[in-house]
Amino acid sequence: MTIVRLQDAGKQFGDRWVIRNVGFHVTAGDRWGIVGRNGAGKTTLFRMITGEEEPTEGEVWRHPGIRFTHLHQNRGEESTVTVHEAALEPFAHLVAMEARLHAEGEQLAHVDHDSPAGHRLMASYDRHAEEFRRRGGYEMRARADAALEGLGFPPGDWEKAIRSLSGGELGRLRLAQTLLAEPDVLLLDEPTNHLDLRSTAWLEEYLRGYPGTVMVVSHDRVFLERMADHILHLEEGTAYAYSGGFESFLEQREMRRELQQKQFERQQEHIARTEAFIQKFIAGTRTKQAKSRRTLLSRLERVDGVKGEGRSMAVSFGSTARSGGTVMRVDGVQCAVGSRSLFAPFSAEVVREERIAIVGPNGCGKSTLMRALAGAAHPTHGSVATGAGVRVAYYRQEFTHLDPKKKVREEVSLASPKLTTTELRTHLGRFLFSGDEQEALIAGLSGGEQARVALAKITLERANLLLLDEPTNHLDLESREVLEEAIQGYGGTVILISHDRAFLSGTATRVWSWSDGRWEDYPGGFDDWMAWSTRRPPAASPAPAPAARPADGRQAARPSQPAAPAISKNEQRRRERELERAEARIHELEARITAVEDSLGDPALYAPGADPAAAKALTAERDALQAELAQTYAAWEKLGEELARV
Repeated sequence: MTIVRLQDAGKQFGDRWVIRNVGFHVTAGDRWGIVGRNGAGKTTLFRMITGEEEPTEGEVWRHPGIRFTHLHQNRGEESTVTVHEAALEPFAHLVAMEARLHAEGEQLAHVDHDSPAGHRLMASYDRHAEEFRRRGGYEMRARADAALEGLGFPPGDWEKAIRSLSGGELGRLRLAQTLLAEPDVLLLDEPTNHLDLRSTAWLEEYLRGYPGTVMVVSHDRVFLERMADHILHLEEGTAYAYSGGFESFLEQREMRRELQQKQFERQQEHIARTEAFIQKFIAGTRTKQAKSRRTLLSRLERVDGVKGEGRSMAVSFGSTARSGGTVMRVDGVQCAVGSRSLFAPFSAEVVREERIAIVGPNGCGKSTLMRALAGAAHPTHGSVATGAGVRVAYYRQEFTHLDPKKKVREEVSLASPKLTTTELRTHLGRFLFSGDEQEALIAGLSGGEQARVALAKITLERANLLLLDEPTNHLDLESREVLEEAIQGYGGTVILISHDRAFLSGTATRVWSWSDGRWEDYPGGFDDWMAWSTRRPPAASPAPAPAARPADGRQAARPSQPAAPAISKNEQRRRERELERAEARIHELEARITAVEDSLGDPALYAPGADPAAAKALTAERDALQAELAQTYAAWEKLGEELARV
């Protein structure tokens, strides 16, 4: 069933067309990935689909009654609502029903059950209890809990006031609320931006099983390939729809472009021949034919040549001099927030030309470790020492190293004050800043523009050690690919943090991964680490230390994929304990359900003069116990399957 259809739709603001001639339809259950450069019109398209913006031309049809994503607004900093309370907001109607049931239960304990008022109250309670069960009231808290955990909120954070959350945490909370609302059409704009690898994998699974339709704007290539069955690509001021995942889209796009270019070239040849005929015979014996062809040519619908997608950034990381073979020594480094240690003491040696990826869940201390490596913060224990000839450049994900009061030109010039005005303007042009854009204040730039400023600045520092904290955030697909190629061609050393799996696959030669409060040093690329981390047997030791490298800095041969546990011993024991607790709880629930059903089967419960509220209370208790039993069984089965695979 078609639920959304766009036909020749376009949107104009002032004298500028953001997007035109858009035509495609969305079928119930589709999974759409929406891609395109920053500023291509993705947000405008979303707003036209939902009806927040009406098209300037064309038509947008929506199936009557279709519910779209409800976007939750940012709360004020003074809000005392907790994370868990906010997660339950999509179930506001069920929370209200639950409160009403509790209130009616309290009233039943103090009312004459044989009176008309008592009969009405019991009938109301029965009706509301059945409606609460039918609408999923007994499952709402379990669903909210699963979404919070899946998106990186451990139970210890659920009672936090949301006013204490960071911007990334608020983004994840709003995502949880949107998912739990379960609209018919779920529209998400860059949902993986604030997610770690585990949460991204959870979101992929969630969206694959989502009961409605999904439309997602994303620059995460792996996420799009695993989630989408359709791709909508915004380019050349319009949109092209493709069936299949991201890799299929790339192939189809190339075929479409080749076909379009051939059609354009054939048409240009036809136009040239026709114009030559007209010019030759317009004043001669075949004037009538020439005029006829001129009329036909004026009515010809022109085919455009392939314009491509405009300019891309031109990123190149140069360095002033080659560093020594040993670039950095990390000796027993430990960092803390307040009195809480983020991770156990960590030691490692970084050698020239390595590409090290730091990976781990949100909050484990990745950025804190990076600040310690950069010398921007002191570790609580241990030391960091750079080798001979090492020059460091540090890219901060929050852009705190950019002065919001400075202009783009002024900020970037700080990295190389000796550049002439012409050289500086040319350099900024490589990062897509031209004309008046170079005079814009940093404070007024978007996240993507600030990212380009930071990259333009760091490439002028001529460092031979790059510390990059989430450099792919705010960058579109094409810019990420350009950055990836620049790192691959860089002659220095790189330590980076990113959640973009395709980017990490294309750059990392070594991985520092967080596990159970400590950093493990894996001596292979990101893909090898991913395979190793999911397949290692439980009895194996942590990842081996990196292989030695020759003094000239060339990479020594990496060992074959090591055997190591799929989960740590501590994690295995934790799951075994959870399995035992689930089994014990199942026995308790089954015993209690049997006892309640025996009580409900007692004729004395319904004898004249018996308290009718007792039967109602027992029925409600049985329903709640059965709902909990179903959830506990599901958790028990999942744990059993996980442990069976170990």
